[in-house]
Amino acid sequence: MNSMPYWISACFSKSVQHKRLAFALCLSAMLPPAFSAESGERPQIGLQCVASGPGPSLDCVVDLQRKDGSPIERAQITLGALMPSMPMAHTIKPVTARPTNQAGKYQGTLLLEMPGVWSIEVDIAAPVREKVVRNLMVETCKGDARCPANPVKPGEKTPEHGSGKGKH
Repeated sequence: MNSMPYWISACFSKSVQHKRLAFALCLSAMLPPAFSAESGERPQIGLQCVASGPGPSLDCVVDLQRKDGSPIERAQITLGALMPSMPMAHTIKPVTARPTNQAGKYQGTLLLEMPGVWSIEVDIAAPVREKVVRNLMVETCKGDARCPANPVKPGEKTPEHGSGKGKH
C-alpha cells in the first residue's frame, strides 16, 4: 500500500484531472488565507446609522476591518432589523449592504415602519462568517433633517416607540 498522500500521488498520475487537483491543493496550502475563520481573527465591525424621512428610513454604513485596522474588502453583508418590543409585528426585510467608494465600508438602507428601539443585525457571509446585533434608538426627524440613530444599552430606559415628536 502506498504511504504517499493522495494529493501528492496525484502529481505523478497521468490523469490531467488529478494533476489539476493536486496543483490546486498545493497552491492553496502554500498561500496564506486573506482572511478566514481558521485564522482565529474576528473582524472589527463598526455601524453608523442615520434616520430620515417618514417611516423613517435608516441609512447605515458598516465599517469592516481586520484586527490591525486594515479594511476588509469584497465582503458579503446583509442588514436586517426588528423591533425587540414587538418582534413578530415589526420585522423588516433584510437588505444587501453595498460597497461604498471607501475601502471596507458598506452601505444599506432599511425602511422601518415606525420610530423606536430597533435591533439592527449585521450578517457577514464572506470572507468570514460573523453576525452582530446592535440596538439603536431611531427617531423621526423634522422635514428633510437626518438624525443619528444612537446606540441603546441593554436595560436603558427609552420611550417604548420613540418620541415620535421629531428632532432637529
